Amino acid sequence: MSSSNSRQQRGKLFMWVLLGSLAVAVGYTAWVIVRSNASAAGAQMEPLVAASPHELKAIQSAPHLVFLHQAEPPYGQVILTGLDPEASQGAQTTLACGRIYYAAGNGLCLNQDTSSTDPLAPPLVSVTLFGSDFRPRHQLTAEGILSRARISPDGKYAAYTVFVTGHSYEDIDMSTATVVLDTASGASLGNLEDFETWKDGQLYEAPEFNFWGVTFARDSNTFYATLRNGNTTYLVQGDLAARRLTVLRENVECPSISPDGTRLGFKKRVGNQWQLAVLDLTTMQETILAEPEGIDDQVEWLDNEHILYQKADYDPPKWVSVFVIPADGSGKPQVYLENATSPVVVRQ
Repeated sequence: MSSSNSRQQRGKLFMWVLLGSLAVAVGYTAWVIVRSNASAAGAQMEPLVAASPHELKAIQSAPHLVFLHQAEPPYGQVILTGLDPEASQGAQTTLACGRIYYAAGNGLCLNQDTSSTDPLAPPLVSVTLFGSDFRPRHQLTAEGILSRARISPDGKYAAYTVFVTGHSYEDIDMSTATVVLDTASGASLGNLEDFETWKDGQLYEAPEFNFWGVTFARDSNTFYATLRNGNTTYLVQGDLAARRLTVLRENVECPSISPDGTRLGFKKRVGNQWQLAVLDLTTMQETILAEPEGIDDQVEWLDNEHILYQKADYDPPKWVSVFVIPADGSGKPQVYLENATSPVVVRQ
């Protein structure tokens, strides 16, 4: 048995015990907060009724926003709305997710599978590929805890990350799996651990690589992701056709490429928390964003000047909301969409 498989099995029991404790504590707290604020959140997006195909197409005919509604059950319901949520009527789909991404008529939905009653069974993630009607087209199952999801700009490829062991990027012993899929067939194009990795002009190998947080460039063949080896994280640039990864620099996690393809929004480790920042891909200069709190998220670009991300919302408590902040380091965080997670900006 390989060392990675052995470590994986040893971690399963611990992970389920830990997740069970977290679910009780976090789930109850979230339930109390959400129930106490459901009426306020509902005022923003009411009425949340299942949209007809015509209503969905009307919103999809212009740039719009896809997100997960978290104000009231069923949590994680997929909503479409205009880019100005306050001035737009939300359209609810029949899909519910724990993490979502969508582009060019193709989407990726991750859900934690809670159907098993065996406490020793490995956690499973339901991976669903869907079309512009937001109905499942391909479904598969991955072992682990859901984390990140992305679709290439042309809709051809999807990438997802799950925790195989651990449940946080802060865990020293965590292990991830990041897989690229063909959205047309649902077939796997490989785990990034199977790609060649190059650093400083030489083949870079280690007993344990972990990859996460893919973002695709406009040509869809080029992508960026995070690599961790030991305690060091790196930004890597990938070539999907060549199945090759090249290390670019240290301390870049969960990259997200700007609409114009010139910059990456990301989180970097600063002290004991993650700081949001932007990296210029031409000059490799970093700009620290004016978000004082530690953020563990893969951000989304609203446009070339603003970044969206999710974090706890305390004013008043709403559990979690989507915030917006300028990408040039100015300004301060503002609530963009209350009681929501996993924002996706869909451009025409």
